[in-house]
Amino acid sequence: MGKIIFPFSNGVALYQNGKLSISLISHTGEKKVGGVVLKEQKRFLSLPVIGGLVYFFYGFCLYIKAFLLSYQLDGQEEENNKSYRQAKKINFISSYISLIAAIISMFILGFLYLGIFPRYIYNFFFDEYQNYYFISFIIALIRLLLVYLLLVLLRFCPFMQSLYSFNGAANIEQNGNDNKNAHFYPLNMLNYLTNVFLISIFVISLIAIDIGWGLNFLVNMAIFLAISVLVYEYLRFVSVKKIAFLSDLTYITNALVVVKPNITHKEVLMAAKIELESYQNFEKIEKGRVSMSSLYAEMQTKLKQSERFDKSDLDWIIATFLNMNRAEIKLVRSVSQKEYQNIMRACARRAKGEPLSSIFGFVDFYGLRFDVNKKVLSPRLETEVLVEEALKKIKESDLKTALDLCCGSGAIAVAIAKYSSCKVSASDISKQALALAQSNAEKNGAKVDFVHADLFAGLKKHKKYDIIISNPPYIKTKDIDKLDIEVKKYDPKLALDGGEDGLIYYRKIVKEAGKFLNKRGWLFFEVGKGQAEEVKELMNENNFGDCQIVKDYNKIERVVYGRINK
Repeated sequence: MGKIIFPFSNGVALYQNGKLSISLISHTGEKKVGGVVLKEQKRFLSLPVIGGLVYFFYGFCLYIKAFLLSYQLDGQEEENNKSYRQAKKINFISSYISLIAAIISMFILGFLYLGIFPRYIYNFFFDEYQNYYFISFIIALIRLLLVYLLLVLLRFCPFMQSLYSFNGAANIEQNGNDNKNAHFYPLNMLNYLTNVFLISIFVISLIAIDIGWGLNFLVNMAIFLAISVLVYEYLRFVSVKKIAFLSDLTYITNALVVVKPNITHKEVLMAAKIELESYQNFEKIEKGRVSMSSLYAEMQTKLKQSERFDKSDLDWIIATFLNMNRAEIKLVRSVSQKEYQNIMRACARRAKGEPLSSIFGFVDFYGLRFDVNKKVLSPRLETEVLVEEALKKIKESDLKTALDLCCGSGAIAVAIAKYSSCKVSASDISKQALALAQSNAEKNGAKVDFVHADLFAGLKKHKKYDIIISNPPYIKTKDIDKLDIEVKKYDPKLALDGGEDGLIYYRKIVKEAGKFLNKRGWLFFEVGKGQAEEVKELMNENNFGDCQIVKDYNKIERVVYGRINK
């Protein structure tokens, strides 16, 4: 059974697996979250007939529970204020009086609107038709149309518009997209109750039992409960099977209680979802602080709008500002206003395409931290595969010396030096890159010999290595302008441009590498998407054997390596 969703005029509640979470906009304009742990009813919801009854009664009770919880959550920051407590008590009493008055008014209006008015309309238009079945059918139809009209008119009420907007956000969340059917997820509680109410009015009016007031009530109640069960089973079937035609049929009734949500409605719903799924228990959020659930929801919305959403980006931004690792932030329930503002500023920069390495000036790579700037290529996650494969070979073959060619920030060289006993050298054509790499080596306590060189030109001719590792520029010149803004704008072109076919540096390195490798030495490359076979062929043509291709975490052929045949 999926989540049960309860929309309000100022927020939304979600129930699943015995937990009820709520997220709302308070009377002061703040986003608030809370919740309570309840007894699970899952085993009953899956039973035929009983499941429908449990869903109706338990769902109705949950709705009331969620409403009371929202009332409490909205005013919890004022609990220590005596005047507020008195005003709240008065308001709570007046709310009950208003509720009783509203119920009485609804009965009176219901009697007039659905009792007397339909009969008046029938007599006005169909007075000459006195067939019992015809009368029942026409009056049932009139009542259904009158209720439908009332629900349509309610959509113009600001209070109801807000309620329906939160319900609209709930429908989209359940379906995960913005197509037409996404707005009408059948088993949302408001959708379900609307279906039950409309169908019950029509069926009870159509049958038109007349066996005495008391028996009428009992029979009609039985019909109502039977309809609630049938509607539940039908909507559950539609939501599971997702048959387009059947889903479209729910449009007729569900459309009455759905309004297209705005960003705020979606964020409030998302905060409730995060609160429900991320935490075992619910904690009170201190006044003036922002809940992590609301923070995550707002960040997700901003990044998804820019089509740059990545869950790891959210965790990294938050962890950096809180000076924690990603595991530790899972235990944090709220942030201060200053932390919130700093995090959202960084999130806004990320949404514009600025990479996290540029925002913070550093990047975590292979368990180490490296400073970066616009003079060097920021280390990528896929490059960790190159380091991992090189370290395996170093350990396996007991290699003693290593060279990182085109070292950039020094990430590869420093990682090799830190996690192996190899004596590591590193070279780059950029003096600015070498200065940064040297600084990174010192900060990470790694001993690396840095050399200013254009590939092999500038290295000592007599010095040879057991393994040469390189992540050279490999983007085709014509493709650089097509790159994502976070690469094209923030990474140096010198570290990207691999010539007309992207392979210019591989040719140069493969041709000269043999002169700088010890007997049976290894050459390791990172390559671009679709380049692995060509680079492997280049190595085979230049006296390298045992050539292998390794895929990265995204199943892209990313690493090519081989051994010199001498």
